[in-house]
This record gives sequence, C-alpha cells and structure tokens, in this order.
Amino acid sequence: MRPASLRIPLYCVLWLFSFILLALAIARLNYTLHLPKGDPLNHGADFYDPVVVELLVDSFLAFAFVPFVFNFLDRFLNHKISKAVVEVIALAILWLLWLIGCGIATSIWPNLTFCYNFTTCRVLAAMTAFAWLGWLTICALLVVGFFSVFVKQRDSDLGSSDGMVEWARGVPAGSIP
Repeated sequence: MRPASLRIPLYCVLWLFSFILLALAIARLNYTLHLPKGDPLNHGADFYDPVVVELLVDSFLAFAFVPFVFNFLDRFLNHKISKAVVEVIALAILWLLWLIGCGIATSIWPNLTFCYNFTTCRVLAAMTAFAWLGWLTICALLVVGFFSVFVKQRDSDLGSSDGMVEWARGVPAGSIP
C-alpha cells in the first residue's frame, strides 16, 4: 500500500475528530461561561478552563488545516520547498499543540468515572478522549508524511538494459567536455 493512499482517510478522520472536539469544547465553554443559578460548580460563578480554550484552538487549527492541505498548499509554495516538507512541519506543530492540550486535560481530569451520571462529566471525558484520538491520528499522519519526505520515487531510464535510474548511472566516460 502506498503512503499516499493512507493520507486521505487519515486526514478525513482527523477532520472528523477535530470537528467533534471543536463541538465538545464549545459546549464546555458555553456551560462554564453561563452557569445556571445554584450550580455547585465554582459556587455558581462563571469561569472558563484555559485547557478547554487550548483544545478549542487546536481543534480549529486542525479542522482548518485539512482543506488547506488538499486545495491551497500548492498555490502558496514556491518550487524550492516541497509540499511534503511543509506538510510535515505543520503536522509537527499540530502534534506538539495537541500533545500539550491532551496532557494538561488528562492531568486535570484523570478519572471522571465518579460523575458519569452528569452530562458535564461525560462532555469532559469525551473531550479528553477525542483529543487523544486526534493526536494519535496526527502521529499516523506524521509517519506517512516522513515516508513522503524521505522516500522519493524517481523515473528510471526504460531504454537502459541495467534498469538504473538516470541520475545514478553517472556521466559516461568521454562525454565530459
């Protein structure tokens, strides 16, 4: 299987996970910024979790990055830099941002089984789970991206009997001026 055939499904999965995480982060922010009267969370005072904002930004960046890779990346690049290199650099930045968000969210909410009967706890658990799933998808995309960067397919000279690639055969003796 070629690495390029893995990219499209992985990017579709990342786009889906980013959308779900975006929706969950918005739901969490909406809840914490508009706490109902008498809510025991934070004594009823509105607040927001910085890690939720960070996951919101991460998911938005990934959600916006996927269409950019397929449609616009060639338009903004000069031909000195390969599309695969730019893609791997952007994925590495996303990987780091998602890892930070996932790690902080997991350290704040390591075990929410005691409150699964509340919707807000289920939102936090789902948000953490989809953050880790998105990070794993970015890991897979990075591996596929590294294959694209380091493994290059070159056309061979079909007319030669030894089947060597044209640039590897070298310059024949006597043809140097």
